[in-house]
Amino acid sequence: MVIEQIWEESRDYYLDYQKRLIGELLISPVGSIKRRKSWGGWFLYLHKRKGQGFEDVYLGSESDPSVKKIAEKIKNRQRLIRELRSAKSALKLLRANRMSRELKDFTGPLRKLLIAMEGFGFFEAGIELIGSYCFKVYQNHFGVEWFPLRTLDIDFAIPIPYKGPSVDLEAVLKELGFRQEFCADGTIIYEGDGLKIEFLQPRKGSGTEGRFPELKALSTVPIPLPYLDILLNNKVEVSLRDIGRIALPSMPAFTLHKLLIASLPERKEKREKDYHQVCAVAKKIITDGNLIDEVHKIFADMPQSWRKKIGDSARILPELVENCHVDFSTLLPDRK
Repeated sequence: MVIEQIWEESRDYYLDYQKRLIGELLISPVGSIKRRKSWGGWFLYLHKRKGQGFEDVYLGSESDPSVKKIAEKIKNRQRLIRELRSAKSALKLLRANRMSRELKDFTGPLRKLLIAMEGFGFFEAGIELIGSYCFKVYQNHFGVEWFPLRTLDIDFAIPIPYKGPSVDLEAVLKELGFRQEFCADGTIIYEGDGLKIEFLQPRKGSGTEGRFPELKALSTVPIPLPYLDILLNNKVEVSLRDIGRIALPSMPAFTLHKLLIASLPERKEKREKDYHQVCAVAKKIITDGNLIDEVHKIFADMPQSWRKKIGDSARILPELVENCHVDFSTLLPDRK
């Protein structure tokens, strides 16, 4: 598990990405597109600042292919601006001008955490590493396309009912340098060394009223997340050097779950990241017939409403992930 490379790779990626975005912005038309209906159809104008005010520059008919190309370039500028802001935020988080041993030391607590969990038998009991660090394992062990990790959250899914060993998580994590924090809804998270650990449980129905019950065997209250059983019912195990064997969702389950949750209102800020991960993992899946078959099997066993949400999600993915080039009709032949 190449945890040590995460920070350096992320910094170099975003520095290079920022340069490319700035270069593209320099040659992109400034302004936004306005549509106006007139006799003969719809016409497009470039709306841009002029002095203390604004002006609308006529481009031509919306149906004109050359006008469409200009409009696409102008719309692309808005995307470039959003991505540049995101890159700058990531660099700020990574402290680009202070990349040093201080950031590398984040890897120590993470390694110790996984070793402790493996030692207690948590992974054998059905607990899985999920989220972005799960995606990092896919990159290092299964050859999934690389792009940098953007989160300091470490997520674990717990099956309910939980049938594993009884352990006081607060005491264990305190020894590793994490403090227990209570959320407003009664759930518990753990923070320390710049990392945040969240334990998640399947959420049933559209939601649960009131506070969530304590998982007494682990002395914690996991955060409920919809559709989590998809991950818990389809797992793989990998052996990590100096850590041991850990459990995580299969790549087909990970992909379908991401497509389902990406449309949730509470995932709005993470949607683009979710879709980037879906695209990267899907590129690997379509090269392996066994993985494609697993996608079909999991998908076929889902309720029709879930299949529809996944299909709708797959259709809008290309709008947020440029150059994805994954034909989801191969993976999702029947989206009804």
